Amino acid sequence: MQIMHQIRCAAAKVDGESFGEITEVVPWDILALDCGQDLDATQTATPRLFKSHESASTVARGGRYCVVVRDPIDVFHSFYKFLPAYMGIEPGAITKEEFAEAIFAGASHSGGFDEHYLSWYDAREADPENVCMLTFEDMKLDLGRVVDELAAFMRVELDDAGRALVLERSSFEYMKNNDKFDDHFVRGKIAAQIGLPPNSPFTVGKVREGGGGVGHGARELPASVRAAIEDKWTRRMGARGFATYDDFRRAVNRARCV
Repeated sequence: MQIMHQIRCAAAKVDGESFGEITEVVPWDILALDCGQDLDATQTATPRLFKSHESASTVARGGRYCVVVRDPIDVFHSFYKFLPAYMGIEPGAITKEEFAEAIFAGASHSGGFDEHYLSWYDAREADPENVCMLTFEDMKLDLGRVVDELAAFMRVELDDAGRALVLERSSFEYMKNNDKFDDHFVRGKIAAQIGLPPNSPFTVGKVREGGGGVGHGARELPASVRAAIEDKWTRRMGARGFATYDDFRRAVNRARCV
């Protein structure tokens, strides 16, 4: 979200920091109405951008789509750090094993990474001009290359100064512990709907100190949780020829964004 918003703002020479929280300027498709946002409204710059967690089979039609995938073991580790705190649950009140049971039982779309990954992989194979797939690991490895690919995919030209600004504002150092990326806008709008008490504290943002890494899940998750994720991977992703996440990442990278 931040990379693409900064690309369009840098190209249009408009202020890329004129928002309190990123979802104010990149609306979340299924929660925009709850947040009082008009999905048809003019945005800060073009192209218009929207956030979504939907699969290729359920997302709104008629757009062009950039999809980021990440090792699901790292995804789960990050999600465990984020969601309980988001819901006002005290640290340690729910174990990683209990959290895994709830997620895989359907408490969140995030338990369905296999369907999500494969739906978008197939969509890209069918329509590579309109579906771009990137991996989180490649963002960490070479952010500059990702910025260049996304600018090309968005059909936006950046000059050297604009590209440098995008790189600066999309870096982990810039974004970590920055309340522009902590989801307070959406949380504040839907707090009553999801049963949060008034003024419920929330201290864990989406881009946080100690996060944003590669391999944290493998080091910090219990063996039983890693095994459950790996079993889920094998049953669906393995059947499609992707024995490991690294295999899937290589397949994604065989057709980078254009």
